[in-house]
Amino acid sequence: MTKYSAVLITPMIALLVWLMGPAAAAAQLSQGKGDLRVMTYNVDEGTDYLEVAAATNLTQFLIAVGQTISQVRATNPPERMEALAAQIIAAAPTLVSLQELDQWFTGPFDPITQTCGPVTLEFDLLQELLNALVAQGASYEVAVQARQFAFPPIPGLILPGTFLCVQVINHVAILARADLNPGKFQWGNPQSAQYVNVLTIHTPVGDVPEPRAWVSVDANLNGTAFRMIGTHLDSGDPVIRRLQGGELRAVPADTPLPVIIAMDSNARAAPPPQDRTYTDFIAAGYKDAWSEIFPTRPGFTCCQAQLVNNLTSQLTERIDLILTSGEIGAQNISLFGSDQSSKTPDGLWPSDHAGVAAQLIVHKAAR
Repeated sequence: MTKYSAVLITPMIALLVWLMGPAAAAAQLSQGKGDLRVMTYNVDEGTDYLEVAAATNLTQFLIAVGQTISQVRATNPPERMEALAAQIIAAAPTLVSLQELDQWFTGPFDPITQTCGPVTLEFDLLQELLNALVAQGASYEVAVQARQFAFPPIPGLILPGTFLCVQVINHVAILARADLNPGKFQWGNPQSAQYVNVLTIHTPVGDVPEPRAWVSVDANLNGTAFRMIGTHLDSGDPVIRRLQGGELRAVPADTPLPVIIAMDSNARAAPPPQDRTYTDFIAAGYKDAWSEIFPTRPGFTCCQAQLVNNLTSQLTERIDLILTSGEIGAQNISLFGSDQSSKTPDGLWPSDHAGVAAQLIVHKAAR
């Protein structure tokens, strides 16, 4: 029997969750002794940049940029953020780690002078999500956010002949409940930084760095302190991703406080084979809240189709993780946004990822 067996989910509850599906899992998240709820959610920027990555000449690249912004528009970010807000409210997390919080700008392009005109904001996923949370009666504030990559205005072509310029700025963030009694819950010491190890993308218009970043806050719930870290590790290069994981453990996670890492790791935990970035965390002593509760259940979180309009779910791997270190026990855990009832009125998934929310117990250090 492990140290925290008394606070882990009972076999009977686990069986019921398995049989009854995500709706039952959401209900079970509010039961048990653990009163700290945390969540990670990749909100989906609206594209996978597949055409941009495949472009080998300038014409293909221009068309790919046009396809990219067309894809973002087709995924209807404002409506998806409304659906995603409903999933966050259903989970009721105290802290939420969010990834792919993009700002998309568009503007005119003059093909004669080969220059971009002024761009204007078309989509702001963080603001749209905050607006949706307020509209649905929730109270969250941005505890910390950090810029990952920022691509300048880039020319694109929407066939048959519309030129435009597209700019994107990508963020990660942690939201905190703003409606809790400050005598019960406080947060502070917001920190963030970009990783030293960075992927460089080679395009027909030159090399483009794609930095990634981490964010963290120190929090106190019912007199017990801990650190919450959010991040979005690199997806394109397993070596860089593994190095970023090492940076995460060496910098923000290097603290005497209990640590919760809620992230899109891009490191497969299931099905086998497991990504080495994931196994590095396990070897370093981190506990995976999902596998603590469901050691034989895959818990797939990624990924729906690029346009998030697939009829049936296409989640086939688990990369969105809640890892813990120190005196923390897992009580319950569930997926959100992964069943048909979570879709938008237009039939879109809230995101190409499922959200993951856990109910945890942070134990007070022995004196």
